Amino acid sequence: MKLDPIFTIKNNTLYKIDDNAAVDVATLKQIQIKWSTVELAEESYNEDFLAKLRDELKSMEEAGTFAVLVPVVDKPLESPEQTEAFINTFNHTARRVKDCESVAGFVLPEEIASKGFAAGSPAQDFMETLAIKHAQYVYFVKADSASKNGLPDNISTT
Repeated sequence: MKLDPIFTIKNNTLYKIDDNAAVDVATLKQIQIKWSTVELAEESYNEDFLAKLRDELKSMEEAGTFAVLVPVVDKPLESPEQTEAFINTFNHTARRVKDCESVAGFVLPEEIASKGFAAGSPAQDFMETLAIKHAQYVYFVKADSASKNGLPDNISTT
């Protein structure tokens, strides 16, 4: 099930697609998700946690509110293999909440946003991997990351 996008980002500003109204990102609930909570072991995921997350997001959907998922890097993220494991973990997370219209998108953690947004960068790989099946998501970075890394127009700040 692919969802239609609800939001878009232009010139680093979030807009609701249906009426082209700018959206204050502060109105989006930020849900922090620790990497180690989702990935229990290599390619072994905490399905109970993800089911509870889905339930929370479905409740938000019923209430007409929106969330941004905030991956928290709490394991080493230094090698290409670790970066791939991180991306795969949050791609799996996206699969488990794929039918939740309440998810606006993801915040790119500083650990990957700090490496820039060029092709082949961890941030670009994260967004491209999720976009294969979850093209409705928009992406955010913390404001201090944006000023350091030449933020592309299609990413907003939180």
